[in-house]
Amino acid sequence: MDRREIFNIFFKGGSVNEPVVLAPDPVLETPAHLKTDQTIPVCQEWTAIPATGRFNPEISTAYAFTVTLDLDYSLKSVHHDQTINPVQLILGIKNEQPASIQETAVKAGLNQEGYLFINNLTDLRMISKDKLLTGVQLVLTVSPLGMGMTFAKLKIMDRAGLTLSSIKSMQYTTADWAGELTVTNPDFNLLRIEGLRGEVETIRTEDYTQLK
Repeated sequence: MDRREIFNIFFKGGSVNEPVVLAPDPVLETPAHLKTDQTIPVCQEWTAIPATGRFNPEISTAYAFTVTLDLDYSLKSVHHDQTINPVQLILGIKNEQPASIQETAVKAGLNQEGYLFINNLTDLRMISKDKLLTGVQLVLTVSPLGMGMTFAKLKIMDRAGLTLSSIKSMQYTTADWAGELTVTNPDFNLLRIEGLRGEVETIRTEDYTQLK
């Protein structure tokens, strides 16, 4: 027995004459929120609140989506010391009952003191009134993490595209974001929603429309 055989027996625990069986690598399934080959891009824009008072996003919250709210306080402000009106994006409204907005919807936006918030989570950095009066955008990005959970990031940007502050949360599920949406402050320039929806969802919507 030569040195190589001794080495193989010592480290492999078997004879060199035994065939080596290579175990295949485990097959890792791609998470559902990353399977975007059968999806359709969606981009919706509004410049005013609909007559119903609520927006109807056509996206699927199973995939990443972004909500952008453009605000221009300078156009609404006659005096520089005017109080900044707070603004809330209320997402995931499930039905017509007003109580559902308070109990199940996710509220995110800018409060009267100039702090970003997502429900009970409030940012530590206050946005000065001078910054707000130059015009800002609130950008909410929600990305699925798997197991039904999401990563949400709300940021506020100035007209130059500079991020003034941001806040993050991982406590909400994809189901929490699903539903209608509304804005508490009607004085906005533009509301944009961008995301994806499945082809099957599109077919079902079209079929339902034809039946009406």
